[in-house]
Amino acid sequence: MAADEEVKRELPEARAARDGGDGERRSSVPHSARGETSMALARRRLLDLCKRHKDELIDDWIENVLALPPERGRYTDRPVGEVTENVRSWLAAFTRILEDGSAELLDQFITHLVEQRYATGYSISGPLIAASELRTAVAGVLDTTHDDDVDPVSSIDVLRAVDALLLQFEHRFAEAYAQRSLFASEERYREIVELSSDVLATIDQEGNLTRLNVRFEVLFGHSRQAWIGRPITALAVAADVPVLRALVMSASHSEAPREATVRCQTRAGLTKVMTVRITRLYGEDASLAVMRDVTEEVARRAQILHSEKLASIGQVAASVAHELNNPMAWVMANLEQIRSGAHKLVAAARPVATGSYEELLRAIDLIDKSCHEALAGVERMRDIVTDLNLFSSSSERKPERVDLVDVIELALRMTGPQLSQLCRIERRYGEMPPLVGYPGKLSQVFVNLFINAAQAMPNRPRDENMVRVTTRFDAGVHHVEVEDNARGMPPEVVERIFDPFFTTKEESARPGIGLWVSRNIVEEQRGTMTVSSQPGVGTTFTIRLTGLDPADLPVPLPPPEPPRPSSRGTILFIDDEPMLLNAFARAFEERHEVLVAKSGHEALELLRARGGRVDAIVCDLLMPQMSGMALYDEIGEQFPQLLPKMAFMSGGAFTPSARAFVERVDNPKIAKPISLDDLERVIADLLSSGRQGGGR
Repeated sequence: MAADEEVKRELPEARAARDGGDGERRSSVPHSARGETSMALARRRLLDLCKRHKDELIDDWIENVLALPPERGRYTDRPVGEVTENVRSWLAAFTRILEDGSAELLDQFITHLVEQRYATGYSISGPLIAASELRTAVAGVLDTTHDDDVDPVSSIDVLRAVDALLLQFEHRFAEAYAQRSLFASEERYREIVELSSDVLATIDQEGNLTRLNVRFEVLFGHSRQAWIGRPITALAVAADVPVLRALVMSASHSEAPREATVRCQTRAGLTKVMTVRITRLYGEDASLAVMRDVTEEVARRAQILHSEKLASIGQVAASVAHELNNPMAWVMANLEQIRSGAHKLVAAARPVATGSYEELLRAIDLIDKSCHEALAGVERMRDIVTDLNLFSSSSERKPERVDLVDVIELALRMTGPQLSQLCRIERRYGEMPPLVGYPGKLSQVFVNLFINAAQAMPNRPRDENMVRVTTRFDAGVHHVEVEDNARGMPPEVVERIFDPFFTTKEESARPGIGLWVSRNIVEEQRGTMTVSSQPGVGTTFTIRLTGLDPADLPVPLPPPEPPRPSSRGTILFIDDEPMLLNAFARAFEERHEVLVAKSGHEALELLRARGGRVDAIVCDLLMPQMSGMALYDEIGEQFPQLLPKMAFMSGGAFTPSARAFVERVDNPKIAKPISLDDLERVIADLLSSGRQGGGR
C-alpha cells in the first residue's frame, strides 16, 4: 500500500537534510519549517489533511465506527445521527488542537460524552474505541492521497501524531470520567447520609460535632449549623453523659466499636432513647457516630414486659384464688350444715324450752350467730377472690359488656389499702348503659390513675386529701373523670405526661410507662384520655369511651331452662380435696346416694365397677395427674351417655387449655367457693335433663 511504500521511501531532499548535505540542492521544505521537529511537521501535515480532506476523513471514520462489532464497546447500537455528530465534534476538537493548541473544545466534548455515558448507561469503553478509529480513517486517506505540495513527512509520523492526539483524548476522558464518578459517588453518599433514618454525625478527637445530617434537625429540633463545634455529650441527659463520653474516648483510641443506649433531650424537652455507636474513621482524626431513635421500640418492649409482669401477677393471683377457693368451699359447706343443724335443734327444743333447755337454746343461738358471721366472712373472701380473678384477666382476648362503675369499684378495691389511708374517696356516679370492652384492661387503667393520685398526695391530714370519681353518659359517649386535689403539675410536665419513660421522680426505678400504657388501652377501646392540672390545686384525668362494636361480642349461650324438682338420684363428686368431698357427702347424703372419688382415675374405676350407672357427676376442673378435662374425654370414649350429666367446679380456669375447654364445652360450670343452694340447683338440672333423656 502507499502508506507502507512511503515508510520505505524517503524524498531526496529529506535524505540530504538528514545526511548533512551542502545545501546546494533545492529542498521542498520551507525555510521557516527547517527548525521544527519531526512531530511538529507531522502535526502540520495532519492539520492540513484534516482541513483539505475533512469530508473523506469523516466518511471513513463513521464507516469504521459503524462497522465495529457489538462486543467492542457497544457503540454501534447508538443512532447513526448521534455517531455522525460525535465524529464531527471529535474532528473539530482535534483540528482546533492542531491549529492553536487549545483543548477547550475537546474538554467540552469530553464532558458531553461522559454525561452521555452516565445518562445512557453504556460501556465507558465505547467512546475510546470509537475515537481510535480516527487512526484507521487517516491511514485510509493517506493511502488514497498523492499531493506534491505537502510537507515531506512520512505517513508513520502522521499516524504517530494521530496517536498523540488520541492519547491526549484518552487521558482527558479518563480524568473527566474519574471526576464524574467521584462526584456521583459523593452525591450517592450525601443522599444516603441525608435520607438516613438515623442521625449520622462526624466528631473530632475531642468529641465535638463537625458534621450532621438532616435527621438531626427532624429528631432533635435543633439547627445543625448551631450545633457544629459543640460536644456530642451535650445531647445526653446529665446521668448518661459519662456513658457517651466513654464511647467517644473508646473511638478516639481506635478501640473496637461499642454501642450504648443513652437518653437525649430534644429542643421541645422530650426525652429520646437513643442507641449510639461511634467508630473511628480509617485514616482520619475523626469518628462517625450513628444515633438511632429507639424510644418507641424500648417503650413497646417495656410494655410487653409490663404486660408479662401483669400476666405473671395474674397467674399468681389465679393460683392463690384457686388454692383459697377449695378450703373456702368446704368451710362454707360445713358452716351451712352447722347452721342448718342449729335451726333443726331450735325447732326441736323450742316446744319444751324450760329449765335447762333455755341454756341449750342460748347455745344453739350462739352457734347460729357465729355461723352467720363466719359465712359473711367467707363470702367477703369470695368477693376478694372474684376481684383477683377479674383483675388477673387483664389480657383477655374477647370483649364483653362492661359496667364502668363495676370496673371503677374493682380498681378502688384493688388500690384501697394504699388509697384509703391517704385520702377520702368521693363517688359521683351517673346512670350509664354498659359498653363493649375489656374489663380487665380498663381496671388496669383506673388502678394506674388511683396509684398516681396516691403518690401525688401531699403530707397532710387524710380528710384534706380527696380523690373524686365522676361518671356520666352523653350522646353515646361514656365520660369518666378522676380528680384529685394533690400537688398538681406545671404545664411543661402536663405536656409530657403521656410520653413513655417520662417520670417526675428522678429516684424512681419504675419505667414511667403506666400512663402511656393506659392511654393505649383507652384508645384501643375507641376512646380518648386527656389531662388537666394546676400546681397546688390538683389534677383531673378525663376518659371518654364509645366502646367496641357490639358485633365483636361472642355469641351468648342460650339461658338454661329452670330446674325441675328432682327425685332421689346417684351423684358422683370428684375432687382432690378430701375435706370438700366429706362436706358434700354430708350435705347431700340424706337426699341422694352420694359417691366420692379423689382423682380422675379413681372415678373411672368406680364407673367401670357400676357399669356407668350414675345420674349426675360433679367434677373439679383442675386436678393433678388427670384433670377434669382429661376425665371428660375418657368418659366420652367409655361412657358417652354420661357426658351431658357432667358439671364442673373450678376455682379459676387460668390455663389456656382450661379456658379453651370452658369455651368449647356447654356443660354447667360452678365457681368455687360453692354455696350448697347453688350446687343443689345444678344437681337438680342434671337429674332433670337425665330423666328427660331417658334415665339411666
